Amino acid sequence: MSIIGLEKPHSLTQSLWYSEQIREGEKQAAASAGISLFELMSRAGLALFELARRQWPDARHWWVFCGGGNNGGDGYVVARLARAAGVRVQLVQLGDADALTGDATTARDHYRADGGAIESLSALQDKPDLIIDALLGTGLKGEVREAARQHIRRINATDAPVLAVDLPSGLCADTGRLLGEAVQASLTLSLVGLKPGLLTGRGPDVCGRIWLADLGIQARLAQQPVATLLHWQQERMALPTRRRGAHKGEAGRLLIAGGNEGMNGAVRLAGEAALRCATGLVRIVSHPAHAQFLNLHRPELMTAAFPGFSHWGWADALVLGPGLGRDPWAEALFDAAMDSGLAMVIDADALHLLAGNKTRLPAVRPWVLTPHPGEAAVLLGCSLADVEADRLAAVRAIQRQYGGVAVLKGAGSLIADEHHVSLCHYGNPGMASGGMGDLLSGIIGAFMAQGLAPALAAPLAVCLHGLAGDRAAAEGMLGLLASDLLSPLRSLINQVDENDNK
Repeated sequence: MSIIGLEKPHSLTQSLWYSEQIREGEKQAAASAGISLFELMSRAGLALFELARRQWPDARHWWVFCGGGNNGGDGYVVARLARAAGVRVQLVQLGDADALTGDATTARDHYRADGGAIESLSALQDKPDLIIDALLGTGLKGEVREAARQHIRRINATDAPVLAVDLPSGLCADTGRLLGEAVQASLTLSLVGLKPGLLTGRGPDVCGRIWLADLGIQARLAQQPVATLLHWQQERMALPTRRRGAHKGEAGRLLIAGGNEGMNGAVRLAGEAALRCATGLVRIVSHPAHAQFLNLHRPELMTAAFPGFSHWGWADALVLGPGLGRDPWAEALFDAAMDSGLAMVIDADALHLLAGNKTRLPAVRPWVLTPHPGEAAVLLGCSLADVEADRLAAVRAIQRQYGGVAVLKGAGSLIADEHHVSLCHYGNPGMASGGMGDLLSGIIGAFMAQGLAPALAAPLAVCLHGLAGDRAAAEGMLGLLASDLLSPLRSLINQVDENDNK
């Protein structure tokens, strides 16, 4: 049995499964391994106990909250092991402890046989050193009921670290949606395999650090993962390389079209990101009001004004949308770019124009769409709440409707091509600032201009962008600017240390 953090890539942390896949898969895997489901529960409890002791070695008073399902059974195992180790344990059962069924009953009986007591919520008095959240498991789909809400509120109101069993109670394992109210965990130990809801949507808000205990059976799961978790060590293997005698023309030519009047910063950021990601030549096509001034402080950028620009065939790829706007000038530039036939990244206002011109979708679409949730709602003709309720479903729907590759930005960005979905766990709240999306579009365009197919360029770029944000936030997340990522971008694409911890 392995207990692994997400700090380093590992074969066990490369796949994501829906909760139902794990429930069915663990039955089959346990049978094929010749072990009982209670043995799996015992392994889960042992993994939780060992991780708790490793992370909080001085915690001598634990509260353990148990629910009515197998999560509660895991909690009873943890509580029994903690008591045997001399820890003071106060265990609270949600609902009637005598109404438990299945393996949770066995775990409860072992706990009681060893002298463990079951207490009421009102009996919790002294402040604990650690709380174990084993209330609600992955089977929760509807809103959290009031009795469970009371327990969740007590956990969240207590100033103590929280270790969540499999996922924080109240979080949807499949979507990352909060089901009314959720435990705010310090650390979550996912069991058997990682679930997407831990890493996207609201999951990152409530999970704390995430670890995985495979219980010795993940390799036996017959189910196909629903998504792949990106790790920089693997993704950077796709970085374009140069022969020793290369010239700038071989390193790719990228056009960036946008920058309406008053919005020139967006194309400038995209252009500089593309240069920092090793594109040989970058030309910005923007509004005549400022086209000639865009490269005053970055002379390596070339500029051109629209209308009047017609050299679309010069480029290997195109980024369309940063600072584009939606006025007649923007529509004319959008039409000209769409007629270019270039492989492209479509971002920002260009996504709104694309949604209004579905009849113009070409038969071949070598493009990457990069919507944030609001733009995704426009593309799908639904509400923002609909997108956030199931981000995996949303990114798949965009890819099916528009083709190419879809990137749904946000916490736990998702990348979908026609074959599979991947998820990026890098990034931080400091990146919630203007220009970050423009930077990402330039990075994707850079790799496409250098010859990578959209399905390779998008996950590589999203991974690089998020990790650069984490590196830039080392001095603090608040006040982080998109331009602060430019130096880490260059550093990361030149990094060759195979032991890098990301």
